[in-house]
Amino acid sequence: MLCGDLFTQGGSGAVALTESDILEPSEAFRAPMDYYAHSPDTAATLERLAREEPQVLACMHGSAWRGNGAALLRELSRRLGMKPLAAAA
Repeated sequence: MLCGDLFTQGGSGAVALTESDILEPSEAFRAPMDYYAHSPDTAATLERLAREEPQVLACMHGSAWRGNGAALLRELSRRLGMKPLAAAA
């Protein structure tokens, strides 16, 4: 999945494809700037992406990532303070 800046990492990444944690470095990079889509639809959009069950996330910055993309997208939503989709309705 081409995921743009959802999991931005500083720099170009040490390796092209990693299975290491990208959420913590991404959140450390994002949090001081508070950049993400502050939209009522953000949680629903992240859930729709998670339902695709991606196994590889091609990040715009940093290494691409391989693993349980659905779980990672849902954790990102939680970190951004989004209500779970069922509670948001």
